[in-house]
Amino acid sequence: MDTRRFYDEMAPYYDLIFEDWNASMSRQGDAIRALIEGELGVPAGSPGARRVLDAACGIGTQTLALAARGFQVTGRDLAPGAVARLTREAAARRLTVDAGVADMRSVAATVSGPFDAVIAFDNSIPHLVADPDIVRALGELRRVLRPEGVFLCSVRDYDLVERGVPSIHPYGERVRGDETFRVRQEWTWDDPMHYRIALVIERQGGSGPGGEVRITTRYYAAPVARLLELMSEAGFVDCRRLDGAFYQPVLVGRRPK
Repeated sequence: MDTRRFYDEMAPYYDLIFEDWNASMSRQGDAIRALIEGELGVPAGSPGARRVLDAACGIGTQTLALAARGFQVTGRDLAPGAVARLTREAAARRLTVDAGVADMRSVAATVSGPFDAVIAFDNSIPHLVADPDIVRALGELRRVLRPEGVFLCSVRDYDLVERGVPSIHPYGERVRGDETFRVRQEWTWDDPMHYRIALVIERQGGSGPGGEVRITTRYYAAPVARLLELMSEAGFVDCRRLDGAFYQPVLVGRRPK
């Protein structure tokens, strides 16, 4: 299952998973800024601790929001189509972002560190479907942090998911210009630890033909406790879970002194 292809094909539609993408970016930007400043002990709104790597930037939901809040943001993603859209979105908003293509398992060679914070939100880490790949990626992310820099990622809480049972997760109806879309996820399980999602986008209206787009990817349903163990294995310290700060649980780790 090709994660790169999934996000390349999804890039024109990614904003449709949000009822209001701009409003969601604003909320997420405020939440992540508070997390970074709180974890690094930086006074709110101060100019310190501003260098951030978004290692799974996609089309820019978190990257653009942080850049708009004065952070110096480097964005990397394995999908060229997603990075191209991020670049266009940044230019349209007159924001400066260092955007480029890189797999997080080899991202260190593509960036100029060190960073005060590294982030990977929206359940991006579980796209790596085996523990050794996750440890390799986390090791790369730890390498580019400054001493005592902070790593933050958000993940789905798979302890709350009924494993092995096919399911449908609708986003609802979305309107963009004169087009209407219905968006949903369809989940099927390969085994108790791995599942596939099909993102289904039904398009109606507009000047062109309607129809259905179906794009598929695979996830590793690793429990939060296991991910925290893998973070420790990769060399992070003070690894822990935060609830209530974001729409998903946030995992926190720190590079040692």
